[in-house]
Amino acid sequence: MKYLIYILLVFFSFNTFSYDFELEILSTRDARDLNVFKYSDEITYRQFKGTTSWKDNLGDWGKLECAGNHTITKGKGTELINYCIGTNKDGDTFRFIMNRLSDDFDTGIGKIKYDKGSGKFTKYEGTECVYAITFLPNGDASFIKTKCNFKK
Repeated sequence: MKYLIYILLVFFSFNTFSYDFELEILSTRDARDLNVFKYSDEITYRQFKGTTSWKDNLGDWGKLECAGNHTITKGKGTELINYCIGTNKDGDTFRFIMNRLSDDFDTGIGKIKYDKGSGKFTKYEGTECVYAITFLPNGDASFIKTKCNFKK
């Protein structure tokens, strides 16, 4: 009985001192901000930039500016790196880097690493989160959802 109480206390203390953070990003593609270089029949390289909006599960929201590139290698998948700067409705900012290695371009799972933040986002610095992305069939829009677990 004594051990059961100890285990329950440890379990509840971990849950009390951490919380889940979810970020959702909805974006549309603007052909003016996309450069495609078809290197060969096997490799396509793309550079992109854009501004979109985001919201989180804590009631915050704002804009996100990103630039990055990805390489699609036929039969091997997609390699992506994306640099983003976000600003919330109160003017606090954050920066993160997205990395993804996936089987195809249209869907995938990657990691986001928060690099720098101001205001409420300073506590996110150095945190790594998992994200998933999916595109509309024609690639004109995407939906990204990321989930992190932060210590309080």
